Amino acid sequence: MPAPSRLASLTRVFVSGAIVVTGMYLGAAIVSPVLVGFILAVIVTPTVHRLEERGLPRAAGVLAMIGGIAGVALLLVAVFSLSLIELDSALPAYQDLLQAQLETLQAWFADLGITTSPQLPDVSSGPLLIPSLGEILVGLSILVVDFLVILIVAVFMLLEVASIRGKLQKSLGLDAIAELNRSASNLVAYASLRTKSGLATGIAVAIFLLLLGIDAPALWAVLIVVLGYIPYFGLPIASVPPIGLAWLQHGLPGALAVAVGIFIVDLLARRFLLPYPAERALRISPLTIILSVLAWTLVLGVPGLFLGAPLTLLVKAVLSSSEETRWMAILMEQSEDVGSPEKRSTDR
Repeated sequence: MPAPSRLASLTRVFVSGAIVVTGMYLGAAIVSPVLVGFILAVIVTPTVHRLEERGLPRAAGVLAMIGGIAGVALLLVAVFSLSLIELDSALPAYQDLLQAQLETLQAWFADLGITTSPQLPDVSSGPLLIPSLGEILVGLSILVVDFLVILIVAVFMLLEVASIRGKLQKSLGLDAIAELNRSASNLVAYASLRTKSGLATGIAVAIFLLLLGIDAPALWAVLIVVLGYIPYFGLPIASVPPIGLAWLQHGLPGALAVAVGIFIVDLLARRFLLPYPAERALRISPLTIILSVLAWTLVLGVPGLFLGAPLTLLVKAVLSSSEETRWMAILMEQSEDVGSPEKRSTDR
């Protein structure tokens, strides 16, 4: 292709991408739950197919999967709510523990010749961990609406997956469909590995925290499982609250023990439960994953942390379907995948 034509094609790609991203940014409140429902449908589609192969009607399989997802979501919300209530009831005790830890730090700084006067937040006006009733009701209404949108999108996607695939095949061609199928397979493999590793890590960490006497171990296990779907950033983010609580209850040795314990448990789970790191299943380079999570978080907010990797897989599949943009998709691949036709044919 002549250079001017290639430049014009790339310009159209970048302009189209900028328009789409801008629209997603402006409509993030609506776009995010729709995208979550779409990604959820892609992940559970293989399970629905297996149920269908065993003689269960597609509608029944879809309802079974959606019911299971809704049940798990309600269970997580219940654990989260009860744990927050437990933590909020212990807030005065945490205030005393925080004062004691700050005095210890102040004495340590004084030995170094540094004078400090830490100020604690005033909790006399009301609880800090539990917001007001009005804030709770508003948050619950938004959460319920988003969850309903997610379920509706997932249900219709699962019911019409065959029709959608046929339409895409007619409009995009076999090569594009092959790229989309490969990206979907990579996403399903990643979700499966992260679920297996996250559950094992969360349960083991909950038992470990329970033995150490750290409050609300079930809450921290739920955070580890849920935030574990964020590539690379999930576990460090989920580890901060229990480490901080361990510092309040047991000082610096307790915080170090929890940090080391979480690291060892995660390392053992990855070593003995997973054939390879879960992020490798995405077939995207680590740098691309990190940058994509940060970029999609800027566009979509907090949901972008979870949607960053799936959306980047979709972008990569779209770029791979065109000769003019395939080089960009190749740059996004893992180093062992680049220039390896045998590897790509195996993945397909």
